[in-house]
Amino acid sequence: MIQAVNELILGIDLRSEHSQVSYYHQSFREPVTAGGTQGEEDPFLPMALRMDEDGNWHFWDGLQDEKNEKDKCRVTGIYELVESGEDTLVCGEKMPPAKILGIYFSCCMELLKFVTKQTRFQIMVTVRKLTKPWSSVTAEALEGLGIERKYIFIQDYLSSFYYYTVNQKKEFWKQDVALLEYEEEAMVGYVLHINRSTRPAIATVDKVARQPVGSEIRGDRNDKEWDAEKDRLFFELLKKVFERRNITVSYMIGDFYDKSWAVRSIQYMCYRRRAYQGQNLYSRGACYAAMERAGIIADRGIIFSGGDMVSVNLGMEMRIRGKETYYPLVTAGVNWYEAHHVCEFIPSGEREIRILSRPMTPGDMVTHILRFGGLKDRPDRTLRLRLTLYFTSVSCCHVELEDMGFGGLFKSSGMRWERDIMF
Repeated sequence: MIQAVNELILGIDLRSEHSQVSYYHQSFREPVTAGGTQGEEDPFLPMALRMDEDGNWHFWDGLQDEKNEKDKCRVTGIYELVESGEDTLVCGEKMPPAKILGIYFSCCMELLKFVTKQTRFQIMVTVRKLTKPWSSVTAEALEGLGIERKYIFIQDYLSSFYYYTVNQKKEFWKQDVALLEYEEEAMVGYVLHINRSTRPAIATVDKVARQPVGSEIRGDRNDKEWDAEKDRLFFELLKKVFERRNITVSYMIGDFYDKSWAVRSIQYMCYRRRAYQGQNLYSRGACYAAMERAGIIADRGIIFSGGDMVSVNLGMEMRIRGKETYYPLVTAGVNWYEAHHVCEFIPSGEREIRILSRPMTPGDMVTHILRFGGLKDRPDRTLRLRLTLYFTSVSCCHVELEDMGFGGLFKSSGMRWERDIMF
């Protein structure tokens, strides 16, 4: 009997103190945020684990109680462990970060409804700043849970902000959209702008204002004086965000911004504009992004040009079925860690390949050459090459060529040729 696949799409927001999980199932209209360890009213999951006396893993919120006293071991600072890349001693066993993060992800999945043996997960993980360790460790952790690499994605917070925004009512993002964050003891303002004069349209998110509000700024002010000063500083930051821009909607993230002190500033922000405050924008934005990867959300003709996005189209001129044609390798607009391509081809007399790059914004095409010399002479069209292309950072594309031999006529020489293309 053929059983239908039960598809569950997750957006997981990971940060130092806690995580959030939003998920989508075909029975929902929109993504739903899972309740945390304190119930549905609390969407936060602690970034710490404990193993009970039976060897089962659970989230650990740091509370000392009689039940937890029998724990075999506990793991804290999981976010920092991933960033360090170092193995950690857990229950007497040296564990790599990917294994610890895999255990954490499995605890996240246990919170969800609709999970069956036939469930196929597609997961987008979002972090504040995307780094190579996060990219590789996240993929390894989820692959260890049996999830195929093609269903694993990762992006930064600004990408999640973009995906959240464009999945709201179109009237909300017809003009620019503001994001007000609190990070590293500072109020920060970002603006999402969509340039519709290009085809496809290009969306960008830029940091346009920052105002520190740490202890040095507070000085010796009492609570009442400090509330008034924060209101003034927030008002000044908003003026920088809104000046010379037509912003229709603002999103405030977290619980730092509070109407008990942000009186004048919130009045200004809401004058002829909409404003919303919430906790789960990033996890829901990640879920929307995974839904788009899965084809559930239709292409809206916009490319998001974030800090982790490949900004060039890469391809080659090839003869396919007797016709000269352009063969695409990487399309601009994908995250660099997702940008990879493998293909095989048979050259006809050539001893070099030419990879063409063109920026997604107006610009000239550039040719990048990789020569594959040193081979013994063979009859024409009896050399089969494998081309592997992937990005090691947003600005560096690594290209590899490998001699694959030619059936039973010619064995592979074992030769490989490589080069990095910098953008």
